[in-house]
Amino acid sequence: MQMEGLRSVIVRTDTAGYPVEIARGAVRHVAERMAAAGLRPTSVAIICDTAVESSAAAAVDRSLRDAGIPVARIAMNASEDMKTLGTLGDLCERMLADGIDRAGAVVAVGGGVVGDVAGFAAATYMRGIACVQVPTTLLAMVDAAVGGKTAVNLARPDGSLAKNIIGSFAQPILVICDPESLATLPTRELRSGLAECVKHAVIADPEMLAWIAERIDPILAHDPATLAELVERNVRIKADVVGADEREQGRRAVLNLGHTFAHAIEALLHDECTHGEAVAIGTLAACRLAVELGLGTPDAEHAVRSALQQIGLPTAIPSPRSVAALIEAMGSDKKKQGGTLRLVVPFALGDVRLIRDVPDPALDAAWRSVGAR
Repeated sequence: MQMEGLRSVIVRTDTAGYPVEIARGAVRHVAERMAAAGLRPTSVAIICDTAVESSAAAAVDRSLRDAGIPVARIAMNASEDMKTLGTLGDLCERMLADGIDRAGAVVAVGGGVVGDVAGFAAATYMRGIACVQVPTTLLAMVDAAVGGKTAVNLARPDGSLAKNIIGSFAQPILVICDPESLATLPTRELRSGLAECVKHAVIADPEMLAWIAERIDPILAHDPATLAELVERNVRIKADVVGADEREQGRRAVLNLGHTFAHAIEALLHDECTHGEAVAIGTLAACRLAVELGLGTPDAEHAVRSALQQIGLPTAIPSPRSVAALIEAMGSDKKKQGGTLRLVVPFALGDVRLIRDVPDPALDAAWRSVGAR
């Protein structure tokens, strides 16, 4: 079966240039797309989520074997508590035992957790081998798989996770997005990916808020053509930002819109919120913060709240926590530099900026606007 409707976005950074390809049926043509990108590995380690081992990962495996490429398939449980140095070591030991050499490659098949850990394994194994990202969740397609961030978590003494503390910027050789891979994605996870799309819309494409709302039914029905257009639109935004600032020294920080709030929510609520749900709430809190600081207007907050409601994403913390606890959790986020909390807020839709030294009363009001007590 042939691919349908190939779309391609080129990511260009100071250190790399690579295509993000979007097409129905693409997972069945991974070997072909790798060759087209100039990658001909001696062997491949497919590192995949156990949830897609028999579907997307199996299709990738067949494509590579049919092309005569030796394959080792390594499945992992894709949960945040598996994003550890121990998992990284286990993956590298498996790759060594399976004969993956310096001319080999890693193909990461799964969501953001797999992409992060497998990408970091590729970046460090034998001082770095080629990596191809094959994201199978909407969140990974529109965000996590593009831009070269790879990492694992560390556990703090209190048992909480310090997310993405150990990692590197390591761009993939190729990213392959197949909308058909989303066909079995649970609706909750699909909506979670849409939270990152809302974030991108606030950053650089305000018209996308209405575009998503108007197409929410075909999106949630997994319509491949609509999903392909959605992915392409978001990848173009991510590519533009990453191309201007590969290592997050400036402009790329805008992609953290809502995330410092979100990480505090995740730290306290654990499994009560998906990452995307936390980002949705965090993006709305960032809009309110801008209003409280006199930097933005209520228009952006209203537009984001309306879009989230139409999508079916939360606009408030599901289990209220105290403002004090949430602000404390924000203070441990890695985006705090030099003792100062850095936050991204929208001055207007399409105009987001990084600010520092946010007064606690404004943070208090922002948290209360999303249900903190």
